Amino acid sequence: MPKIAIVRGRHLNKYEMQFYEPLASKYDLMGFGSISSYHTNFNFPVAKLLSPIDILEVTSHLHIPQHLVLGILNRLFIDAQYLYGLEEKLKGYDIAHAADTFYHFTHQCIVAKRKGYVKKVIATVYENIPFNNEGIWGRKEFKKDALGEVDHFIAISERSKAALILEGCPEEKISVVTQAIDTKRFKPKKKIEKDKINILFSGRLEWYKGVYEIINAAALILKESEISKYNPRFILVGEGSEKSKLLELEERLGIKQFIDHRNVAYENMPQIYQNADIFIAPSNITSHWQEQFSTVLLEAQASGLPIVTTNTGGIPENVGEAAITVGAGDFYGLAKALKNLILDKDLRSKYGKKARERAVKHFDIKIISDKIDKIYESLL
Repeated sequence: MPKIAIVRGRHLNKYEMQFYEPLASKYDLMGFGSISSYHTNFNFPVAKLLSPIDILEVTSHLHIPQHLVLGILNRLFIDAQYLYGLEEKLKGYDIAHAADTFYHFTHQCIVAKRKGYVKKVIATVYENIPFNNEGIWGRKEFKKDALGEVDHFIAISERSKAALILEGCPEEKISVVTQAIDTKRFKPKKKIEKDKINILFSGRLEWYKGVYEIINAAALILKESEISKYNPRFILVGEGSEKSKLLELEERLGIKQFIDHRNVAYENMPQIYQNADIFIAPSNITSHWQEQFSTVLLEAQASGLPIVTTNTGGIPENVGEAAITVGAGDFYGLAKALKNLILDKDLRSKYGKKARERAVKHFDIKIISDKIDKIYESLL
């Protein structure tokens, strides 16, 4: 049975690993994470290795801003996602499957290949901005080594593929394999007539996720008399550095009673989606980030929800024609789209059906796992 190492450092998580779990009967899989990995309980074993990034577990309790700690660690280590002893642990593996071109653990996989410890290296690439993440010393060299020595790249979108090509990667070394969703777990529930419309957002409470546009759009909608009879409620699931400012804004706008902030475990998210009527994901653009693909949009599609989102990054490839899109930063356009959905039950139903059909046809875990399997076979 071929041995495959899935190397993700701190980013080892339940969401992504569910794409690989169906392959556990065919391959000898081992996950490699840091001590502070997000999740480690899968149907294949995990090796947790010490990493500089584990310091975040301590500094977060001391209320030291994460970006400051990461800035220092990245400048000391080129990238803080270094896994102590990884190269030796990869001895005897057929494939080391890492992520992106600038992570330290990806470079470690390349070093292990040079030493003859592992036969092939794959990297899944999320980055969709060409020449991004190069400001720290050593990262250009990491990326150059990866582009030359990684055997195959899995780009999660055509946009990510284009970024790789612009950076000098041969097109024949790239396969586009999107992210996936468990359409059996995330599925629609028959809507029961109720006296309110639940509008759901799930994600980090950060500026780049468009959270201020949500609050401003909510305030506009709630001022309209024709909307009041639908009793709209905004449910924001997640935490982030902007939460306190958002709460202040909600108070200032006089809409606090219409906004529900929640923390929800991932295993309980299917029920949250089923109880929602509309989903919103108004991602913004920064100089160093655009939405890479968006897990939550897949979850919302699989749950059969009408969606309002923005035409940024990998989102157009994600939602296709199954969502209403507005411009990034356009709270007015967001409010208008939400109003149309609130007032028109048939429109909600139409987009909800489109969303579910798209999720089942393009993003089911079985479809994506099969594509990864074929890539493994081609390298083996």
